[in-house]
Amino acid sequence: MSGAEAVLVLVWWSGVAALAVWAVRRKARKKRTEQEGYARLQSFAESRGWTYEEGVPSLVDAYQGAEPLPDKASNVMGDNVVSGIYRGFGFRAFEYRYYNKDIDSETTQVIAHSVWALNLGMEVPDLRIYRDGWFDTFYRGRAMEVGIPQLDKDFHIVSRDEERARPVLLDGLAEFLTSDPRALEMPLRLHDGQLITSRSRTKLSSETFDEPLEYLVDAAGHLGSLSPAQPPQAP
Repeated sequence: MSGAEAVLVLVWWSGVAALAVWAVRRKARKKRTEQEGYARLQSFAESRGWTYEEGVPSLVDAYQGAEPLPDKASNVMGDNVVSGIYRGFGFRAFEYRYYNKDIDSETTQVIAHSVWALNLGMEVPDLRIYRDGWFDTFYRGRAMEVGIPQLDKDFHIVSRDEERARPVLLDGLAEFLTSDPRALEMPLRLHDGQLITSRSRTKLSSETFDEPLEYLVDAAGHLGSLSPAQPPQAP
C-alpha cells in the first residue's frame, strides 16, 4: 500500500469513527432532552395538585378501539400518566407509545400518541368523530348521515349505536362541532363514561397540556341531556 493510499484509508476510518461518535452523542442528547421534558411535565402536574406516574400497566386496554390507540390491546402500558381535576372534571392524560423499526436504516423509532380522557360519570353511547378524510370509510367504517350539511361534509362520524348517538349530536354537539375550529384538529370520542380526545405523534408536554382539556370541558357542555349537571370528581 502506497503512502497516499494509507492516508486515504486513515481518513476514511477517521470519518467512520467520527460519525459513530456523533450518532452516540446525538442519541444521548435526545434521551437527555426527553427526560428533561418529562421532568418538567411531572413538576407541572404536581404544581397543580395532580398526580404523575411514569407508567400505568394495562391503561391503554381501557381506551382501546379507536385511533390513535389500537383496536385491541392486552396489557399495554400507558406512559407519562397525569391524573387530576380540571374545571371540576376528573381527567386522565397519557401517552401510548410503540416502537417502529426501519428495516432499511436498521433504526428503531419510538412513536408516541397523546390521549386526554374526561370523566363524565354517566353511561354514554359509542360515538367517534373525526375530521373528514379521503380513506375514512376504508379505515373507520361507514359514516353516519346526521342530516346537517356542514356536519356531514366536514366530519366522519361513526357509532355502533346510531339510535342513541344521534340525539347527542342533534341536542347541541353538532352546533359545537361546526362552530369551534378546534373540532377540525382534535377528534372526539364518547366511550365508557368518558369524553376523549387525542393528538397523534405528539408527546405530552406542560406547554401544550391545557388546550385539549379545555376543548373536552367545552364539548362536555354541549352534550344535551348527557351534559353533566355537576362535573364528577373521579378520573
